[in-house]
Amino acid sequence: MRNTARTGMRTLPRRSFLLLVFVAAATISRPVYLAAGKPSSSQKQFYLIGVGPGDPDLITLRAIRAIEKADVIFPSPGVVQRFEEYLRGKQVIEGYWHLFPFYGVRAEDVAPSERERYERITAKRNEFIRKVRQAVAQGKVVAIVDSGDPLIYGPWSWTLQEFADLDPVVVPGLSCFNAANAALRCSPTSGKTTKSVILTAEDWPGKTDTIERLSKLRTTMVLFTMTAHFEHFIQKLQVHWPPETPIAVVEHAGFAEKERVITGTLGTILSRVRSQQLPFEYLIYVGDFLQTRSNPDG
Repeated sequence: MRNTARTGMRTLPRRSFLLLVFVAAATISRPVYLAAGKPSSSQKQFYLIGVGPGDPDLITLRAIRAIEKADVIFPSPGVVQRFEEYLRGKQVIEGYWHLFPFYGVRAEDVAPSERERYERITAKRNEFIRKVRQAVAQGKVVAIVDSGDPLIYGPWSWTLQEFADLDPVVVPGLSCFNAANAALRCSPTSGKTTKSVILTAEDWPGKTDTIERLSKLRTTMVLFTMTAHFEHFIQKLQVHWPPETPIAVVEHAGFAEKERVITGTLGTILSRVRSQQLPFEYLIYVGDFLQTRSNPDG
């Protein structure tokens, strides 16, 4: 007779019975992992979400799903108006933007002329941190919702360091850089003699990668202007770029109805563009890749 083992109402051959026991034990003892060996994102409590520049239809599906999980939303300016439909039913707390200045700076290292501003921003930032911690302690999911991509000159990137213990989830967004590339209708990685692109901004105190130093490379440069004066950028670029170098200004990148491209050269652009006429949302492109543009705008 064959060796058998009884299980329930059925009788199995001993070899099959042993295999069944082995599989069951392995299933019980082995931890269950999702894709890439990471825990379910539904367990996360802190999100930094990018919703793209310009029009609302540039938001990603991942960003929408992350917002759906959130109980508490801290939005950047303009986000509430653009994405009202996704924020219904959420606790939306406004007024905590632009808290990155002086983050990680000790009071004794702040110049006397900056002390009042330092104390004001630090107090507001600490208030924001307390609100986030309180919400998380209550089991709520907190999300910061920012325009563009939150990690390309994003004002909220400091929160990833502050809340590192919460294992933050970052949801990338379309950058205004990507939207401006589309507006230009040519590739900044396809210069005549270069293939690289430098993303930079106004020269900040303590930073060594100044516009003048970077422009020595003569590779494509994209300048995130923010509140800096247009004339200052042009003067710095003119140090190492010749007057005939092509340049473009992209206004309101990602806004279908307002987007505008102004082209020229370093020698002529100041006669075509004045700082007081520019919006906050504009980028400067410089490099010979612009010579490949079709249907250039005036």
